[in-house]
Amino acid sequence: MTTNISDLIEFGYQGHYGLEMIIDLAGCDLSDLSEEKLGKFFVELCDLIKMKRHGDPIFWIDHSDIPHLRGVSGIQFIETSNVVCHPLPMLKTVYLNIFSCKEFDTTAALEFCKAFWGAESEVHTVIPRG
Repeated sequence: MTTNISDLIEFGYQGHYGLEMIIDLAGCDLSDLSEEKLGKFFVELCDLIKMKRHGDPIFWIDHSDIPHLRGVSGIQFIETSNVVCHPLPMLKTVYLNIFSCKEFDTTAALEFCKAFWGAESEVHTVIPRG
């Protein structure tokens, strides 16, 4: 089966396959980190950037022998891909990936993430995919 570019444009294709935003937050307040807080983060972020969530987030609680990795991480599947969040309380950092084949407001996403996690600083990049 072949697909014509005009067929893709009809569904919003703009010459690449969406955006991936990578955000590293530092100096975060993670004193109240929990699955509930991480779940709230996914809901509020997805609502803000107009992404339809698919199901509930999946959480991973790390109880490893590597102290700085201990904490709860999560992934939220969205209609157009996923949002992944790895907060590390010992390091006071949060590592995020937002990938969607539907474009989104990266500035709004960044500002929300900084405010939600109380970040003192950030480094981010946005990559057009495909």
